Amino acid sequence: MSQEPTTSRPTVVGIDGSPNAAIAVQWAADNRDSLGPIELLACWDYPLVGLAATAFGGAPMPSNLDMEKAAIEAAESFVADHGFDAPLTVEHGDAGMTLCEHAEGAPALVVGTRGRGPLRANLAGSVSRWCADHSPVPLIIVPGHLEPGDPSPNRDIVVGVDGSATSIAALRWAAETFPEATITAVSSWQTPIDGPVLFGVERFDVTVFRANARAVVEEAADKVCADLGLDADRIGRRIAEGDPRWTLLHEQEEADLLVVGRRGHSGLAHVLLGSTTTSLIHQPRCPIAVIPAAEEST
Repeated sequence: MSQEPTTSRPTVVGIDGSPNAAIAVQWAADNRDSLGPIELLACWDYPLVGLAATAFGGAPMPSNLDMEKAAIEAAESFVADHGFDAPLTVEHGDAGMTLCEHAEGAPALVVGTRGRGPLRANLAGSVSRWCADHSPVPLIIVPGHLEPGDPSPNRDIVVGVDGSATSIAALRWAAETFPEATITAVSSWQTPIDGPVLFGVERFDVTVFRANARAVVEEAADKVCADLGLDADRIGRRIAEGDPRWTLLHEQEEADLLVVGRRGHSGLAHVLLGSTTTSLIHQPRCPIAVIPAAEEST
C-alpha cells in the first residue's frame, strides 16, 4: 500500500483558471494515495500594465475589494466547472512567492505549465521557475499535454543522481513517497570536450568516466536502500553516456515521473540542477519533481 504522507498539511495545487492548471489539479487528485489530500490555491495581484496606465492618466484601477471579489468568483467558477472536490484558498500577492510561502510544511507543491488563465497567476514560465528555485517543499510541475488520469498512479519513476546530497534526497523522496512504483536511479557521464588537451590522447581513458558514473549511481541507490531498510534491488540503477540534460530529457519519454534535486555538482560532474533542471522544466515531457535539499527545507 502507498505510504501516508508524514504531515497533516494538504498538498498545495496552484490554479489560475487555465486548462493546464486543471490538468495539474487532476494529476494531484489522482495521486492522493501518495501525496495526501489537496488544497487549491489561487493568487491574484494588480497587473503591472494597469498600474502603469493609471500612472499616466488612464482609467483608475479597480479597488482592492473589487479585485479580490473578481478573483474569488473566477476561482470558484473554475472549481465548479471542473467538479473538483478540494478546499479552495484565494490570496493576494505575487504568484510564485505566495505559492511558496503557502506551501511551507506541505507534502508538496503542484503547478501546471504555461498557465495564462483569467486569475492572472501565470503558473508557468517565471512562476514555475521561481517555485523551482524557492519552494521549501518538493515542487511537481505537470505538463499540459497529459490527459486526465494519464498516468495514474505513477508506475515508472526515474531519478537523476550525481552523487550530491541533493540528488540522494531526491532518490529518497521518490522511494518514500511512491513505495509501489518502479524506481530507477540514473547517472550520466560524458567525455570532456577538452579531454585530449587536458589529459593527452594516449592517456585519455573513457572507462574512468564510465566507472565513476557507475559508482555514483550504485552508492546513491545503496545508501537510500540502507537508510529506508529496503532490499538492495528495490531501486534500479542505470548509467548513460551524454550530457545530463539530454540524458534525462530522453528518460522522460518512458517515465511517469522524473525526479531531480534542486542543486547538484558542477564542473565535470553532472550539473543536475542549475542548467540541467532549468532545461528540463522549460518543456517537460512528463511530470517533473524538483526536490530541495534537506538543509534548504529547514
